[in-house]
Amino acid sequence: MRKTTFLATFFIFIWGISPLLAQQKWDLQKCLDYASGNNVQLKIAGLPQEANQANLLQSQMQLLPNLNLGGGQGWQFGRNIDPFTNLFTNDPVRTNNFFLSTNVTIFNGFRQMNAIKQNRSILEASRYDYEQTRNDIFLNVVNAYIQIIFNQELLQVARLQLQNTQEQLDRTLKQIEAGAAAEVAKYDLLSQRANNELQITTAENNLAFAYLRLKQLLQIPLEQPFEVVIPEIPEPDESGLVQTVQSIWEVAETSQPNIKSADLNIKVAELGVDLAKGNAYPSITANAQVLSGYSSQGVIRSVIDRGTTTQVIGFLTDDFTKTVSTFVQDRTVNIERNPWGSQVDENLRQTIGINLNIPIFNRWQVRNGIANAKIQLERNKLQALNIRNQVRQTIEQAYNDAKAASRTYASNKVRVNALTETFKVQEQRFLVGAGNSFDFAIARNNLNIAQSDLIRSKYEFVFRMKILDFYAGRELKF
Repeated sequence: MRKTTFLATFFIFIWGISPLLAQQKWDLQKCLDYASGNNVQLKIAGLPQEANQANLLQSQMQLLPNLNLGGGQGWQFGRNIDPFTNLFTNDPVRTNNFFLSTNVTIFNGFRQMNAIKQNRSILEASRYDYEQTRNDIFLNVVNAYIQIIFNQELLQVARLQLQNTQEQLDRTLKQIEAGAAAEVAKYDLLSQRANNELQITTAENNLAFAYLRLKQLLQIPLEQPFEVVIPEIPEPDESGLVQTVQSIWEVAETSQPNIKSADLNIKVAELGVDLAKGNAYPSITANAQVLSGYSSQGVIRSVIDRGTTTQVIGFLTDDFTKTVSTFVQDRTVNIERNPWGSQVDENLRQTIGINLNIPIFNRWQVRNGIANAKIQLERNKLQALNIRNQVRQTIEQAYNDAKAASRTYASNKVRVNALTETFKVQEQRFLVGAGNSFDFAIARNNLNIAQSDLIRSKYEFVFRMKILDFYAGRELKF
């Protein structure tokens, strides 16, 4: 009874707190940690490491001798030579053979050692490739996170605009009732309110799409409750760009995993050239075998001695009454099947050998292999240079975009302040009947556009700064 009560209490407790857990807000670090452990693309990127680890182990094991144990059974019919007795026979012969063999490479142009070095470099490069995939996913998560904050702020602005329009509509309706405003002003504000509601719908849709994008990166189902923490974002300031492009690049060149992977691929290709050259060297191998067998025709012959008897072999010529005798040994030959174990022991033999192989002419295969390996080396060098150029260009682009966004934000801020004052003037004129609804609507729309541009330039600056922080080796956080 106590156990049942305890279980019921436990499940009620879990059921009660599960909505609270589901509604827990996610900050950027939690999103990054979750993506690191759950993103399928990242898990796929980790599989080559396991394969390359197995390849490295296999190349290391190639230094050891192999060992093989085998056997077989056969039947022969008709006139044959027994392989173990070397006698002709017309009887069916059943044979067994067994072997234990080993082979080891003594020298093969250092190909095995170079293969180990190459596979070790490939494994290390795949680890950096995994890190690069993780970094790419992290940047996508940061971008999606910022897009949520951006669209959330646009939604708040749209709701505030709707609230202001509704307040103005309420005041205008009172003025119309009092005869202080024209009827057309009501319809202009109703149109403006409908436009504000459309802006809210658009902002809500964009926010939903931004949440969907982040959930997909985190592999979270769409229907699962999910809300991010809205951090305090400082105003963009160009003075925050204290580092130069060159200083950021110097850090990135020594820390970015895609650059490290590209450099390791150059080393892999260099070892590939050494491997190809190793095919031109002589190779030396040693081998040993232990063999035995059994034949159904194997027999054991034994002689049974029953003593000596006297046998008359003739008569004397001058006296036929006298006989001539000799001693004859009484012997018989006993033939019995040789047992399986005895034959295996008797037929046991060992061999050992050393083999030398000197390549003299192989239809240019070695030379072409070396040429192709050198081409691959040159390709990997150019690829490494291309990756360096791409990283540097990304840093330069992010740096210039951050500066541009900061300046654009400053200009938009001045623009918003000016248009806010213009809107206030037009609003006061409209309320006292000195201005028309058309001028008032233009002032409001201009202010709305300026506010949206201000927010957009703000988060453009934030994202570009996060890219620069990433390449400068700083932690991605708000």
